[in-house]
Amino acid sequence: MPSTGKLAVCMSLNLFRRSISATAVAFASVHQIVETPLGRSSRFLSDIKRRSRSANAALYRRSIFIGSHNSVVNTRCNSCSIKLSTKRLAGNIMMSTSASQEGISDIGRTTNKSSNTDNDDGAGGIPNWKERIDISIAKSRKIRGSNYVQISTINYEMMEPRCRTVVFRGFLKGVPFGAMKDVLCSDVGGVEETASQSQPAGGDEENYNCVIKMITDLRSSKVQELEMFHELKDGGKNANTAEMVWWFPKSSEQYRISGRLQFIGSNGQLYSYADTRNFKENNNYFEAERKQQWGNLSDMAREQFYWEKPGVPYSTTWAEAKGVPPGGRGDDGKVLPPPDAFLIMLFYPAKIDYLRLGDNYRQIDEWDWGDGDRGCHWKSMRVNP
Repeated sequence: MPSTGKLAVCMSLNLFRRSISATAVAFASVHQIVETPLGRSSRFLSDIKRRSRSANAALYRRSIFIGSHNSVVNTRCNSCSIKLSTKRLAGNIMMSTSASQEGISDIGRTTNKSSNTDNDDGAGGIPNWKERIDISIAKSRKIRGSNYVQISTINYEMMEPRCRTVVFRGFLKGVPFGAMKDVLCSDVGGVEETASQSQPAGGDEENYNCVIKMITDLRSSKVQELEMFHELKDGGKNANTAEMVWWFPKSSEQYRISGRLQFIGSNGQLYSYADTRNFKENNNYFEAERKQQWGNLSDMAREQFYWEKPGVPYSTTWAEAKGVPPGGRGDDGKVLPPPDAFLIMLFYPAKIDYLRLGDNYRQIDEWDWGDGDRGCHWKSMRVNP
């Protein structure tokens, strides 16, 4: 709103408030005349005229000098001490105008604040799932339990699904391109490696910065289920081994992430998807990550890896007999080396189904190895929810 318009609005408000004040003075004076003896009414009548002239003069001065104020107009009176800001006043007027245009059917409806790139037809240009989930994590960082995710696997012996809640412990940084390629692009089952897969081009190794890090026990069912997967015939190894669901209540977003699991133990990778190709080359990297994660755990989390096998009946005498180190620390208070039961569980996403309930936006992301012109990248497409 132009400055002249703001001043005009303030002048109108001043006139309105002053007129009310003058009317109140008049009514008070009349009340005094009625309540006093008749012989004193002439004196109060002159008092009314004096107060009226004083109010009109003050109102005239406000009208004359109101233009000298640029941003803040001081409209103080002795009765209410009001100070109006033209900027705030203009904002309130604009908000009231906008609210008057809102229909009853719009009340309670979530406003679509997504960027215009969300309306892309899938040809490219929309943010991929990793860019979106980084924002989702940042929004929900202060919410307790926001780092809990659900991950499901398959018991191939019973052909039944298994689902559990695990703790997200960050995205693994600096994953060697060969290690990622071994997991997602195994050359078994008729999958033929292309030139773009064998050699990253143009920094494509940085595009896959989304390996999800968790921890687990070597004796858990997840490890046994992955072992059964690797015992399948070659034709079955092209499938994903797990799916993760991550719900963000702060932003009403859901990520369904399909991909492959990898376990890192005391001797590096437990299994290889690519028939031992690059099996030993990346073990130094993974072993260093495992050692660092062990040190980052709480004492309670470290101690459980010295307990008896998961799933057996609990016994306090066994822990006392075996001498479980409290907090995974030695007698000197230092953290002990990680036991063989401690594993890093890595999850390599291959396909992501993203849903935002606020405006029913859905997007599918798939990892694409690219071709000669374009290297490895995430291929994103908006679909119907």
